[in-house]
Amino acid sequence: MNCRSAKVKKETGPQPRYRELVGSVVLMAVKGFDYRQAEDMIAHYAPARYLCDLMDSTWQPDHVTIFDFTKMPGPSGMAAINQVVLNHAQNMGFLDPKEMMSGTTGQEAKIPYPSEVALMSGFVDRVKRQLSKVGGAFSKVKTKIKEVVKEVKGMVRSYHLFCKDKESKRKTLKKIFYTVEPIQKELTQVFADFQSRGSKASEELQRLWSVMSILKPQIKHFIDTGFVANKKIIHLKMSDLYSIVRGKAGKQTEFGLKWGINRIGGGFVSGFLINGGKHASDIHFCKQAVLEHAEAFGEIPETYGFDRGGYSQGNIAKLKKLGVKNIGVAPKGKAEWEVSETKQKYIRRERAQVEGVIGAVKSQKYGFNKPGARSITAMESCGQRSFLGFNLEKLMRENQNLLLQGF
Repeated sequence: MNCRSAKVKKETGPQPRYRELVGSVVLMAVKGFDYRQAEDMIAHYAPARYLCDLMDSTWQPDHVTIFDFTKMPGPSGMAAINQVVLNHAQNMGFLDPKEMMSGTTGQEAKIPYPSEVALMSGFVDRVKRQLSKVGGAFSKVKTKIKEVVKEVKGMVRSYHLFCKDKESKRKTLKKIFYTVEPIQKELTQVFADFQSRGSKASEELQRLWSVMSILKPQIKHFIDTGFVANKKIIHLKMSDLYSIVRGKAGKQTEFGLKWGINRIGGGFVSGFLINGGKHASDIHFCKQAVLEHAEAFGEIPETYGFDRGGYSQGNIAKLKKLGVKNIGVAPKGKAEWEVSETKQKYIRRERAQVEGVIGAVKSQKYGFNKPGARSITAMESCGQRSFLGFNLEKLMRENQNLLLQGF
């Protein structure tokens, strides 16, 4: 309700059916359904209707209603629902906030590989699509740009079908670049002469022009040097996405967002985007992880574990100043641990389970990785929803075990 109040101008009209729609979000989180699957299950599956408190109701949400509701609270709303679950687990004695182990991971976006040819081809496709919806100032450049688009598409096909060696690919890429360049110049002239633009199509054209103004020199750098430019844009729609170099076997780079994962005592999990985005460092992550935990539970963890990527004397001093008693950040080189040998073994064992949590939320069931999202905000919401699903499953298992012990 607070999220809705913050976004709407006036709270007039019928109120959203919060109870039923929160149930649909929980259903999607636990079962990994998309919006249409959730609509179908709520309409025909009795346990899903019971979860949404619709057993005695003739109303049921469609996929558009569910989508609009999940969009309204955004990532902060999803995190708030997850926090309610974590607090409930703490009250029941399943969660211990005095212990926390951290890790970092990348949330891959569902986008094609960001090659220079793909980005330029996507640019001309989007420009052509938006030009078909506008008139006025853009009428003068429509014919010119359509001819350029046709030429570019032919060269892109040639690049994929007939360029088999590096030199031929480089030459074709160079031709595509200098063929696309006039489109950017024509749009620049239009936006310089006409400042009043009201339609969504013209606003999208301006956004594409703005993104391409940054991307064009980056592509030129690759053509000239053979190396990818620093801070390169990897997607035209979600231009804030970035590449994360992981160095894994079979996957050197992931394209998406970098997250921090906190595994709290008892096996429950919370997550957050790392401050700094593409410039984020594990050195600065440790302090953020502890502060995120303190904000959620109102206390600093007594025991904290992280891998050697976050080790530095400055970090150790910061964690001590925050009040962490047992600092289990793995040391680099010949440096000594800050805890006893017995505590080392315990922290190593618990810290290793963070990787298991990351693997679980990245599974198809929870949908953390490559969600069907078309914006950064939607990707973050999907990430928070995957943590919600994991924690709900964990809470249900703990409840079941408690009931079995009672018998």
